[in-house]
Amino acid sequence: MHDDAELDAPVAAWRSRPPTVLAVLVAHRGSRWLPQTLAALDRLDHRPDHLVLVHDDSDPATRDLLEAHAGASRVVKAPPRSGFGAQVAVAVESEAEAYDWIWLLHDDQICDPDALSALLDEATADPGIGVVGPKVREWPSLRRLLEVGLTVTGTGQRETMLESGEPDAGQHDRARDVLAVGSAGMLVRRDVWERLGGTDPRLPLFFDDIDFGWRANRAGYRVRTAPASIVFHAEATSNRRRVRRKGVPEKAGERRAAALYTMLANSDPLKFPLTSIRLFLGSLVRFVGFIIGKDLRAARGEIVAMVTVFANPGPMIAARRRRRPLVRRSNRALRDLFAPFWMPYQHGLDVAATTFQVVVRPESVESLGLRSIGVGDEDEEDPVIVDRPPWWRRWPWLTWVLVLLLGSVVAARSVATGSLFSPVLPASPDSIRPWWGLIFERSHAVGLGSADGAPAYVLPLAVVGLVVWFAPGIIAGTLTVLAVPFAALTAHRFGRLVSDDRAVRMAWAASYGLMVAVTGAVADGRLGTVVALVVAPLFANVLLRLVLEPQWTRAVLVGVWIALVAAFAPVAWALGMIALAACALLVRRAARYLALSAAVGTVLLGPWLFDRVFSDRIWWEAGSPVDAPATAWDVVTGTGGGVGSGPWWIALPLLVLAVAALVPSATRRAVTAAWIVALVGLAAGLLASMSAFVPYPGAPEVRAWSGLGAGVWMGGLLTAVLFAWPVLRTRRYRSWRRPAIALLAAFPILAGGWLVVRGIDDPLESGDARVVPVFLAARPGTTVVLTGDSESGIVADAVVGPGPYLGAEALRTTADREKLLHDTIESLVTTPTRDDVDQLARLGVDSLYAPDVDLDLARRIDAAPGLAQKGSDSPDSRVWSVTSDVKPDPAPRASAARPWLAGAWMLAWVAAVIAALPVRRNPTSEPAPDDEENA
Repeated sequence: MHDDAELDAPVAAWRSRPPTVLAVLVAHRGSRWLPQTLAALDRLDHRPDHLVLVHDDSDPATRDLLEAHAGASRVVKAPPRSGFGAQVAVAVESEAEAYDWIWLLHDDQICDPDALSALLDEATADPGIGVVGPKVREWPSLRRLLEVGLTVTGTGQRETMLESGEPDAGQHDRARDVLAVGSAGMLVRRDVWERLGGTDPRLPLFFDDIDFGWRANRAGYRVRTAPASIVFHAEATSNRRRVRRKGVPEKAGERRAAALYTMLANSDPLKFPLTSIRLFLGSLVRFVGFIIGKDLRAARGEIVAMVTVFANPGPMIAARRRRRPLVRRSNRALRDLFAPFWMPYQHGLDVAATTFQVVVRPESVESLGLRSIGVGDEDEEDPVIVDRPPWWRRWPWLTWVLVLLLGSVVAARSVATGSLFSPVLPASPDSIRPWWGLIFERSHAVGLGSADGAPAYVLPLAVVGLVVWFAPGIIAGTLTVLAVPFAALTAHRFGRLVSDDRAVRMAWAASYGLMVAVTGAVADGRLGTVVALVVAPLFANVLLRLVLEPQWTRAVLVGVWIALVAAFAPVAWALGMIALAACALLVRRAARYLALSAAVGTVLLGPWLFDRVFSDRIWWEAGSPVDAPATAWDVVTGTGGGVGSGPWWIALPLLVLAVAALVPSATRRAVTAAWIVALVGLAAGLLASMSAFVPYPGAPEVRAWSGLGAGVWMGGLLTAVLFAWPVLRTRRYRSWRRPAIALLAAFPILAGGWLVVRGIDDPLESGDARVVPVFLAARPGTTVVLTGDSESGIVADAVVGPGPYLGAEALRTTADREKLLHDTIESLVTTPTRDDVDQLARLGVDSLYAPDVDLDLARRIDAAPGLAQKGSDSPDSRVWSVTSDVKPDPAPRASAARPWLAGAWMLAWVAAVIAALPVRRNPTSEPAPDDEENA
């Protein structure tokens, strides 16, 4: 048992001889809150000995309320446009009687009856305590916590260490030492105030409380919280509910300048240079971030703050000089009072998480209807919590996504380890350095050497690869394995825009995601089609918003989406232009915005536009060109043909539903629009199935891949069904509802079952993607891989290292060097001479490798002088080493302007992405009605 007398001893000690307290209430245009603020002071259990009310005479109503208050010792008028600290100084100077403590009050705060007594309880507990602050709750909610002490991050951000909107449940009721306390309700010992000189006059609006507490700690005093003391603060100035007329004007960047000034003025001498550099560079990063976020006001404020502090360091240096004699403790001794170093990064992750939730959020948010900001009765009974349904019913879309995610992982069971590759999808490089090299280098160590520009899709891969520097294979692997849930998520976002039937749009989105796998794009490793079909709903979403509400930012974003998809699948550029032209004809007022979209989507492709889009190679998507035969029936049933495509019967329920969707007249207009999109995709798919192209000189002709057109066809049909579904609620079509539900459910069930049973392997695989033996891959020279036989012809392909990687497969050497190689190999396998071997050496060829050698071919090559047989990796393969004293000719090399042009191209992308971001509008202060009347 504790002795009650011992518990009451600290309280009894100060109550027997109460210290004198001078309360200073600062008011500026506060007539809206003053009646309640002054009434709360009259209800205090322990009242201050002196109450000085100070104002700047900016508002007659405020002045009249202060002068009418009977409990005031005096009302003092401060000079106009005085800050909070300056007005406190005027009040303190006006007090002639002795006092021990100064209690600072705002005109928009309410004090609990025991606020002052609880502050004195803590303040008198130890003679080393110089500053005490209360627990601050929000007014008018009265329950939400605002402050229980303050600190600062290493980047100069004010930090309360509270969660946003955190309610007071007693979790912070333990008194503790802190770096600072807020000025609303701060209790300061008089000698501490006088020794420190009050608040810094250079901080009239912001950071004056943090600076004062920081200085008090460094001077050897303790700054404590007193959670038993509770005040309620409206934060009228911070929340822009107070008219600043005739007060201290808030200048651009003043808040950030105050933070920089405070950080530098209170920095330890040895760390001052490093802190200065860190804050300067951090401000530059913040400026760039604001520009990217299009928060131009904040960007301007950041620059103004930097100029204010760093271009005019005199006031900051003078402040450091004034503080130096008072310092008794270093910041190292106070390290436990500062925010953790990771706090700024946590805030960044919180922002990213919030952004992600905005983009992909559940269909519904579960809530009991209880809010932490309401004013409740302390004695109110606990709410009755009823039994809730299981989580998968409360968050149905999250359940869909998890099912699709699980199914995709199960389908990838055979390719779960190692880098993914297929005949179409080359393996990714070991790091992203080769990708950046393709963009900026003038010559590439690919094949016989190449000076070609990088494929357009390498830039987004290289940028995203910065996150996974030494494992870029994660990018292609993630896009391929998780293509189904990714496509479902983007489709669901578009579905929320066009349909209010939750269950149907979730089934529609899941069906769309599974459709990507049915086309065969996933199992074949068709990265271009995967990216195009994942991005297509986002493109449709923004395009529809642009047509309905034209905006320049949306126009640029549409162009960015077109360029991004066309970088991976060039034919998507043509489909995007068709969509823009159709919308421009239908909605004339959006024509100029759509023209901008077309311009952005064209310019961003750069040389890729002429290399792929405006050539017969428009069908060549990202990856290696591989023959892709497909019939018209394959396209009609939504596949691109080949072993990775789904069976034809999966699409039958969708075809029936889409045709039936044309029947109801109420939704026929929207359904027709979806059918037009579908028919455009069907036409593209059929055209591809009848087309062929030569990827590069000397290569065999390959038939085009029709899976992208088939995917657009199926996506259009799915959307037609989504548009027609509302008619099933009507009496006329109610009898169709059950058959329609059965057919709608059949597609995802059949497609999902097929995907899980079959998997995504074959031809996709994982593991070692080398096309030459290990000992050849480790050599620095070029290896010529020979395939074919004497009868059908020999195909020679030059590789460097282990073989081509994703992005390098599109690069070729000059036509002359290509022809010279083929002529030399043809001569070598017919009438080999020493000149043939020397010619190989001039081309930089180090070895010849035949993975499945023809015996007749091997005998002929063996007879070539200057070729020596080497060990091989299998009995059916052969390796010959080129031995020649001839030096290799210089590899092709682009002009010196290549890096500059590549940089300009990358900057164009950056500028377009920034321009596509929505403009951020800061809230502006609006005067309260009461204040307007008194202005």
